[in-house]
Amino acid sequence: MTDSPGLLHPSGPGGMTGQCAVVTGGARGIGASTALELARSGASVVVCDVVDPTQTVAQIRAEGLSAHGHAVDVTDRSALAETFAGYPQIDVLVTCAAIYGETADIDDLDDTDVASVLDINVKGTLWTLQAALPHMREHGGRIVCVGSVAGKVGGVRAGPHYVASKGAVHALVKWAAKTQAQYGVLVNGVAPGVVDTPMIVGKGYTPDYCPLGRLAEPEEIARVVVFLASPAASYMTGTIVDVNGGAAMG
Repeated sequence: MTDSPGLLHPSGPGGMTGQCAVVTGGARGIGASTALELARSGASVVVCDVVDPTQTVAQIRAEGLSAHGHAVDVTDRSALAETFAGYPQIDVLVTCAAIYGETADIDDLDDTDVASVLDINVKGTLWTLQAALPHMREHGGRIVCVGSVAGKVGGVRAGPHYVASKGAVHALVKWAAKTQAQYGVLVNGVAPGVVDTPMIVGKGYTPDYCPLGRLAEPEEIARVVVFLASPAASYMTGTIVDVNGGAAMG
């Protein structure tokens, strides 16, 4: 990952010094990059993942920044509630925990795979919002949910269950934005295109899928997430921001 100067760092107008930011799915990929960028912007970051988040936490602390880690499964409502109870004021929440599932056609879908994708991607996002919102409503905050270009255009190569799950995440963004605005909680999403992370290894993606002719790097998504989580996006809510190299426009 490379450093990124400027607007969203602590000394800039979009800095988040003193804020508590929780990132689910923060051990790898987009989530790990987002946790690091939030920390660089001044936030104290709470990294949550079913995978041990020690490596991400260590990387953040190696830069002299603040981070804590928790091994937590987003499908476990009680575990989420218990984890978030340790952070009475949550200023930023990023829901990044997700799995891709098999790239099966609808005729070949497997019950177990479908259940896993929907449990983690949809119910996991829902339960994370449920656990975090009581810690945000009194003082307001920012929520950013990571969706996918698949949820907007019907997929690039993904299976129908993954496409459906990300479409549901986009719908949750709009529901949460409408219902939580009265508390000063702004809710937005990002819809990444194909990102060079372990999730898509072996799935058949090639750089020519989009006009830019390359896959995204995780930090390129993370920087948009951090923008949405920052004071710079103070009049944005209910928006899904496309970050897809031009694969889908409009």
